[in-house]
Amino acid sequence: DVSIPYDATAQLAYAASDRSMAYADFKAQYLADAVALVKSKQPVDVSIPYDATAKNAYEASDKSMAYADFKTKYLADAVASVIAKKSA
Repeated sequence: DVSIPYDATAQLAYAASDRSMAYADFKAQYLADAVALVKSKQPVDVSIPYDATAKNAYEASDKSMAYADFKTKYLADAVASVIAKKSA
């Protein structure tokens, strides 16, 4: 029989421990720690919205115009700036 017990990892960890607690208690804690570790490694969305620069600039502005109007002007100014730098 080459089957591996479901809780083989807990058994091995318990055997390597100081055995200061009962196996049932150790196993419960070991599995809870393992679940917490897996959850902590879940993917995190680090994507940046397409218009993040416009949103950041708007938040830093005096907000004297609506965001939609600000965004249109901001993007037009950004494109003009890039074109001017290419021409220079």
